[in-house]
Amino acid sequence: MTETLEPSRSRASRPRFKRVGEPERIELTDDDIAILKWVWKLRFVRADDLHRLFDGRSSDKLSRRLMRLYRSGILDRPLAQIDRYHQGGSKALVYGLDNAGAKYLKDELEVPVTGSDWRGRNRSYTRENLDHTLAVSRFMIDLELLCRKRPELSVISFEEILARAPESTRRSSHPGRWRVDLRYRNVHGSVHIIPDAIFGLRIRKAEGRSLTSYYFLEIDRGTMTIAPSRAVQESDAFLYRATMLRKFVTYAESFRQKLHEAQYGIHMPKVLTLTTSQIRAEAMRKVAKAVAAELGVPEELFAFGLDEVSSRVS
Repeated sequence: MTETLEPSRSRASRPRFKRVGEPERIELTDDDIAILKWVWKLRFVRADDLHRLFDGRSSDKLSRRLMRLYRSGILDRPLAQIDRYHQGGSKALVYGLDNAGAKYLKDELEVPVTGSDWRGRNRSYTRENLDHTLAVSRFMIDLELLCRKRPELSVISFEEILARAPESTRRSSHPGRWRVDLRYRNVHGSVHIIPDAIFGLRIRKAEGRSLTSYYFLEIDRGTMTIAPSRAVQESDAFLYRATMLRKFVTYAESFRQKLHEAQYGIHMPKVLTLTTSQIRAEAMRKVAKAVAAELGVPEELFAFGLDEVSSRVS
């Protein structure tokens, strides 16, 4: 049973997006803390994805626990999801970290949580931003569950990558982004790279060795222009218009300048782009191949995928 947005008589006295009365006081369990860490890492998580992560627990009990964590101010329910409820049907609730949860992780567990007004940040999210974040969190949870089924595989989290990164990256207020100076055709300027997620995969071999691969994840929801007109590509407008071509050029320049090595100590990453259709994936692959040839970087820097996790991380 998944906690959903569909109407329920038993919950009619408890508004889904408004707390009534004083916050509940609860003692956090080990599972509660694990939930908080997942929500902190992924920013927003759907209730049904939390059910998949904690499938050893009763679905009903987990739903009730999520409700109590919300009523206590430890977890939040972002308001950007409200319109999904008014559309009708059964849709899983979305959870983010609330102020009390952020404070607990930072003060009690020394998790490097930044900022204090998480509830305010949650309120600033738009529906489009929320849907994009949920697509990223769904992928990362799919990947985690895949690794649980295959003991030779394990995820290298961004936190683990960051712990081994150069001191300048560890001390940065924005360790998940870096600046790239572009020189592309007639365009000179700087662009920041901010991957949707940064992770690695470790594959343990029978003889005791292990192989590692690192990925910069980009989730494409089919709304961004793949390549602008030639006139835009050869003008300063190229720097300021978000296109897939600009992403590929920026990643290629970062690779050429070895900025990913300076940022994380990663020598051969892959830029993994997940998109909405095979046709769109092939169109992007063609553009990325041309960028790789023009800038002199390996074609295998870019990888594309659609549905199954196992096919996304070749």
